[in-house]
Amino acid sequence: MTQPSGNDLDAVRRILVGADVARLDQALEEMKTAAGARASELDGRTAAGLQELERRMQQRLDEVAQRVTTQLEELSRRQQAHAEKVTQLLDQVMAELSRRTDLLQAETRAGLEELKGKLADVDRRKLNAADFGGTLAMLGQRFAAESEAPK
Repeated sequence: MTQPSGNDLDAVRRILVGADVARLDQALEEMKTAAGARASELDGRTAAGLQELERRMQQRLDEVAQRVTTQLEELSRRQQAHAEKVTQLLDQVMAELSRRTDLLQAETRAGLEELKGKLADVDRRKLNAADFGGTLAMLGQRFAAESEAPK
């Protein structure tokens, strides 16, 4: 038996090490491929999860928008009903004010007519009193003139 020379050992080592390196390279490539596949799978799941999240958020936003729209419509209806009620009350108040104004005007006219009548009566009495005073004065002058006249 011959012993392998140093060159033969180096060659064998290179062959064995090369085989190990080749196996390691192959394992590394398999791991890279598996990692790439796993990364692609995670990217796909992440994208699908984001799409599902966006869909759910859009659905929630649509629901909230619908509720807000419904509440705004209800508020609008309530405001309209309130405005109509206020308008009716204002109409009633204005009608009552108009009625009272007309009543006060009628009472004022009647009071003024009554005062005019009393004033006319006072004027007549004043004229009668003046006439009576004038008549008394004339009679007084006559009686005074007759009493001074020689008999």
